[in-house]
Parts: sequence; structure tokens; C-alpha cells
Amino acid sequence: MGDEAGRHQGAAAGGRPPAMAETLQLFSHDIRSAMSDVVGGLRLVDRARLTPEAQLQVDRVQAAADTLAALVDGALMAAVGDTLIQQDDAALVLADWLAALAGRWSGRASEGRGRFAVEQAGAMPNRLAVPPVTLDRILGNLISNALNHAPGTPVTLRIEGARGAGLALTVRDGGAGYPQALLDRIGRGGDAGPVGDHAGSGLGLRIAAELSAQVGGTLTLSNPEGGGASARLFLPEAVIDWDGTGPAPCVPPDLGGLRILVAEDNLTNQTILRQLLDRMQAEAVFVADGAAALDMLDRQPFDIALIDIEMPRLSGLDVMARVRARGDAVARMPMVALTAYVLRDNREAIYAAGADGIIGKPISSGIEFGRAILRYAGRPAGLPEPEDVLGGAPGDPGLGRMLDEARFAALLAVAGPEGAEELLSRLHEDLSATRAALDAGVAAGDIPEIRAQTHILIAISGAVGAERLYRIAEVLNIAAKRRRTGDLAALWAPCRADLDALMAHVEAEAAAIGLALPPA
Repeated sequence: MGDEAGRHQGAAAGGRPPAMAETLQLFSHDIRSAMSDVVGGLRLVDRARLTPEAQLQVDRVQAAADTLAALVDGALMAAVGDTLIQQDDAALVLADWLAALAGRWSGRASEGRGRFAVEQAGAMPNRLAVPPVTLDRILGNLISNALNHAPGTPVTLRIEGARGAGLALTVRDGGAGYPQALLDRIGRGGDAGPVGDHAGSGLGLRIAAELSAQVGGTLTLSNPEGGGASARLFLPEAVIDWDGTGPAPCVPPDLGGLRILVAEDNLTNQTILRQLLDRMQAEAVFVADGAAALDMLDRQPFDIALIDIEMPRLSGLDVMARVRARGDAVARMPMVALTAYVLRDNREAIYAAGADGIIGKPISSGIEFGRAILRYAGRPAGLPEPEDVLGGAPGDPGLGRMLDEARFAALLAVAGPEGAEELLSRLHEDLSATRAALDAGVAAGDIPEIRAQTHILIAISGAVGAERLYRIAEVLNIAAKRRRTGDLAALWAPCRADLDALMAHVEAEAAAIGLALPPA
């Protein structure tokens, strides 16, 4: 099948011509592959052999590369109208994020003979319900602006919080301060265009202000008494998780006892994956092409297979299709695609070939990589399990909010008036079709259909901020994967209730802008 995942179907979302769609998909794959080498290669650096100064620079580049990978991923998906499938987890762990930020910008400041420091005061939350890449872009623009326009002066990021009163992140420098015209424009929430030396072109501050509004925050600029410039991002209580939930995010999951087949032809990726899996105590066997993967499956037992899509001799799609066609126990083994092909058409081809899931390259988090393997292998991953839903009360807050309305509103705002109509129409159509298919699938005990439709529901709910629906749909998918047929109806009931609520919200948003939707 060769390049099927990269070339599957001719037309892209949004009505782009087939040639453009194919070009974007191929460039998407190549760019992601290159980013995978950059991000992964940096993880292979032995920091113990570096000088402290070199370690600082490597940490800085590592943080910047992670941010760049996320930005490139979002830009490529938006370019083909594939904006509904975004990062599943929009939250960040504040302590981890601050450590990465300090590593990135301390090195940058030292190059200009300056200094960057992080200060903390008051209560510090555990997590923020803000996409990490978005907060990186906001603070990155503010810190970069301060370093560029107040060279040689100390730049500080002060984090100050209080339960019930929100969180303030303030970047301050010792330069000449902001021009009054810029203070007036930002203060009115208007365009922070080119207004002086400190603002430069104004683009970075304008981006920061717009992104702040998208995550429910506010950005204000000021010139404090005593000199310098101050940029303050305020985040409200709605996006703050003071205590945090779930497993400790910095502890890699234990994959001990799992035998994993990894089919990957790229030597750099093999090294990265081997280190990650070794660190999590997995027993991994590596092969370099699809034919070798099939041969290894004939000779040894495995709990799960991680399959690259584009390999010599036999593609990953061919491998999965041939395994699923077997009449033995191997045919039921979990298989996960490891691929830089993650756009909508690519995903459809991958799932059609028999994949249980997709892990995109570059792998941005070893911890999330390990959790995904546990989940696909049917092992506890520290995430909600069927028992958590079956034994919980309706609307259990431990499963998250029904809907992050600020995130939903931000999606509509980014889409613009015409784009919002298309987005709401597509959402309503997809959710209606998925609900009908799951009604029928659960009633018939159709395991493949339930798994296929819950993949769609997981992707949509995760993108629009329907947190509880995302988690319950994932639990329903896991129950179907484990063939817990007796529990499917009981798990579908709360999932359907939240799906109905999400559709009602979509219909209300459509009515508010005068958009008529067909009956569900």
C-alpha cells in the first residue's frame, strides 16, 4: 500500500484542490519527521558530559524545540481545515512549565549579558486549564520583547496567586518603558500596532494580547514607578486547578511486564523509543521494516505492537491489515500507529487498516507516550476506568467539566463569522451521525463500530473542551476493546447524556448567530 496514509483520498477539508491537499499532506509528514529528529535528538544528548553553560543552552533549545513542534503541528492542521483534532490535554502542570520556561529564557538572556529570573509569591496552583503552547506563545512574546528592548537589564517573571482571586504572571524589565500610545491601545483592548522603539513592530504584543483573550485572561501593560516596563497576564479562577487531580505527571508510568514490538525504520527514532521504553521497564523488540514485523509476530508473542506507517518492503498499513486478517490470537493484539501522518484523511486510512490508535511524531511527552501504551494494551494507566464511571454518580466532577465554554467560544472566535457557521454545522453533523451510529452499535454489541465511533467522539470532544464526554467516551472505547459487552449499555448512557448536552450547546450557539441546523 506504500504511501496510502499520505495520499488517501483526493480532496482535502475546506474544498482545497486535490493537488494542494496532497502537497500539504506530504509536506506535513516531512516537516513532522524533521521535527521528530530535532526534538528526539536533543533528548539523546548526554547532559552529564556538558559544561553547565552548555547544559543551559541545550535546555533552552529543547524547550524551544518542543514549542516549535506544537506550533508547527497546529499550523499544518489548520492549513487543511483539520482544526477539530488538536491536543487532547489542554492543561499544563505549572511547576514543570515554569522549569522549562526558565531553562529556555535564562540562556537567551545570558547571550545579551542580561539575566532572567522567575519569582513566586502567594499560593501556586497545581495546574492551569490552558494549552501549554498557548501560554508559551504569550509569555515568550512578552519575555522576548523585554530582552530585546531593555538589553542588559534584569528581566523577571513574577507569579503571584491567591485562591479565589486568580493568578497573575508579570514580566518586568528595567528599560525605558512603553510609549504612551501603546499603553492606550492595549488598555482599550485595541490593536497594538507599530508605535515606537519599545514596541518594535508591535506584532509580538498584539499576538500576546489576542491569545490572552482566547484563554479567558487579560493582558495589561504599564510603566511602574521607578522605571521599566511591566506586562501583566491575569488568569481567572475558571482556568486554575489549585489542587490537581490524577497521577503525578512527572513520574513515568511502569511498563514492566509488557512485551512490545516496535516496527520503525529510522535509526534515530529507534534510539529515542528504546531509551523511553527502557526507562519505563518495558521489554521491547525492534524491527526495521514491515516484513520483519510480520516475521517477528510469527515467532514471538507480544502484548502490543507500535507500527510506523512508512517503512520499506511493507508499509505499516499493510502490516496492520494482514495481522487483522489472520484467524488467530495475534489478530486481536493491540496495534498502534507511530506516524507523522496525522491529518484527517490519514487517520481514516490508518483506522481502516485496523489500528487501535495513533501516536503522532514527534513524541512530545515520554510520560503521555507511556500512558497511551498502557491504555491501548488494556492496562491501568492512572486514568478513568470503566469502574470509575459505572460506580460514580451522574456528572461526577472527577471526570471533568461538561464543557469548557471559554475554550468553545475561543474556537468560534478564531474561526470568524463564516468559519463559525461551518464549524457549528460540521460539529452538529458529526455529532448527530456519531450518536446514531453508537445507539445502533451498542444495541447490537458491535465492537468494531463502537470503537470506530468512539475514536471520532474522543477527537471532537477533546478539541471543543467537553472534558467529561472525552473521558467517558475513552472509557467506552476501552470497555469495547476489552470486550466487556455486559457493561457497554451502562457506559453509553452517561456518554450519550453528555453528547446530548454538547449538541444542545452547539444548537444554541447556532441559533444565536441565526444559523439553521437540520434536525438531529
